[in-house]
Amino acid sequence: MSDENKLRGFYFNRLCGNVTRENGRLVLYTNAVMDLHPTARINLRGDFFVNANRFEGSKAEAYVRMHENAVLNVNGSFQLYFGSTIQVFTDAYLSLGRGYLNSNSVIACAKDISIGDGAAIARGVYIYDADHHMLQDENGRVSNTPAPVRIGDHVWIGANATVLKGVKIGNGAVIAAGAVVTSDVPPNCLAAGVPARVIRKNVRWK
Repeated sequence: MSDENKLRGFYFNRLCGNVTRENGRLVLYTNAVMDLHPTARINLRGDFFVNANRFEGSKAEAYVRMHENAVLNVNGSFQLYFGSTIQVFTDAYLSLGRGYLNSNSVIACAKDISIGDGAAIARGVYIYDADHHMLQDENGRVSNTPAPVRIGDHVWIGANATVLKGVKIGNGAVIAAGAVVTSDVPPNCLAAGVPARVIRKNVRWK
């Protein structure tokens, strides 16, 4: 790790008012971008690695952007791979257990997203708890408000899958590559398709 990254790590772990270290540390690799509003908070109960797994000489970046009063809890060792983005919007809450978010993936948290321990989130995955644009009826009422996303323990989300608002994915579930998850997936089930449907029950993966 370069001296510059060590200095940045020292600042965020020891001096930055945004970060609370209960039992972890923030590890910033080259081209890790941290954009934190002064009122945002990161609570480290495990190590958080930003822009991990880069190729030698790569200029790829990983982004963590947190808006006003946003909260990120890191509850276990979590790796944000190169080319990926975590964005926590105003007053929103994101909780991460032990696991990783692979390259070119996005978590955009507008309200409340939680991911349990042992998550294996492949390349190009999108996890959203909101549509990020409002749909209004003729009376101006909003019909597409945000809704929490709950991803359980030991969940595998395949490449280029999308998880949308209001979804609960049970422990041990598998989401096939390219699936669009718009409704709940029970524990230990394999879901595939657009929209995703359970195609196999009682699955185990390792």
